[in-house]
Amino acid sequence: MAVLTVVLLLPFGQGVAEADPGDYGYMDGTYSGTNSPTGEKPESKLWFNDGSWWASILDPVTKQYMIQRLDRGNQSWVNTGTVLDTRPASRADILWDGTHLYVASHVFSTSGGSSPAHLYRFSYDGSTRTYRLDSGFPVTINNVASETLTIDRDSRGRLWASWTQSGSVYVSWTTTGDGVWSTPAVLPATGATGLGSDDISSVVAFGGNSVGVMWSNQAVSAMYFAVHRDADPATTWQASRTAVQGPKSADDHINLKALQGDSQGRVFAAVKTNFDALKTSSAPQILVLAREAATGDWTSAAFGRISDCHTRPVMLIDSSAQRLHVFATAPSDSSCPFTGTPGTIYEKNSPLSPMSFPLGKGTPVIRDASSPNMNNVTTTKQTVNNVTGMVVLASDNVAKRYWHADLPPTAPTPPTAPVASFTATPSSG
Repeated sequence: MAVLTVVLLLPFGQGVAEADPGDYGYMDGTYSGTNSPTGEKPESKLWFNDGSWWASILDPVTKQYMIQRLDRGNQSWVNTGTVLDTRPASRADILWDGTHLYVASHVFSTSGGSSPAHLYRFSYDGSTRTYRLDSGFPVTINNVASETLTIDRDSRGRLWASWTQSGSVYVSWTTTGDGVWSTPAVLPATGATGLGSDDISSVVAFGGNSVGVMWSNQAVSAMYFAVHRDADPATTWQASRTAVQGPKSADDHINLKALQGDSQGRVFAAVKTNFDALKTSSAPQILVLAREAATGDWTSAAFGRISDCHTRPVMLIDSSAQRLHVFATAPSDSSCPFTGTPGTIYEKNSPLSPMSFPLGKGTPVIRDASSPNMNNVTTTKQTVNNVTGMVVLASDNVAKRYWHADLPPTAPTPPTAPVASFTATPSSG
């Protein structure tokens, strides 16, 4: 019994610091079930608060999602005992706004179905380092199972949610407080209907005065973005703009981020093309898009090409170094079967402007050499800096195990030394 007690009291990720040759990152605990708990592409499962990283992690025994804290001293996850959702087939998108923790949890499905999406709101107790579910929560956002569901908060304190349902992009928003949601409505924008069952959407607050929704529409080979000004009525949206358009240029992979505190209103997105169907090795597979605030136009840079075989990209913005960090799955070996196969999580980074990523798969950050099945990397919505560092979480759906990487931020670019110049000749005296 003494031995058994010790085993049961081990933290979620303890004993993983000694990696096998060829491993990258830290091996964490196991989970059960058929779904990968770190999916889906636009959703965030981690957040940074009170000097620590936290995550939604599926407990293998209770089959409930729990709040766990990363002990960076021994790189292990410590279970706080706070339950997020009791449905193991659910997926969540998590927002920490500095006051409350918001968890939008939905049942995963690519074919619809009647299952409510819930919003949980938690308050944080710094003295005990625990989260408490607020009175009156959870509340219902919608009553449909969906592939993805994301949330964000605008400058007026209104929460927004977006998902796809029955071939259309849907949005909902809070009306009289966080607990009261509007009736879900189809996004009133060009390109927001006629979607396939594989298409998704994502919402982001940006610029201190707006929210935006990006979605894929593979029927017309385009990615769209529509903007709502916070001061406008909730049903008023600006005309949608195409972020990407052209044959085979759209797929259902979107990870949308904005630089927090950025009054310029810049928005970035990591997206996937369908160019792998063309089997042209030099064509871009993963693009990183940047929205110009002044014009609303989008520019792009290739993160990875077809020959790299990347899939499921997620992104972090490092405000200290003014850099974009993009993480994606690719095969652990040199093969590329032109499909998004699990393997290793790789990272590349670029200046915010102009964007430019190096060639190749990138730097491996999470890999299990004995089980090349890593996939579905996830991280936080928040902007990171030289205090937070960067933590990403992934899962191996064959070994049924979590892994994470804890990475230092990129060092800031040193300022350019001033150069003196003289344009006039002194006169005598």
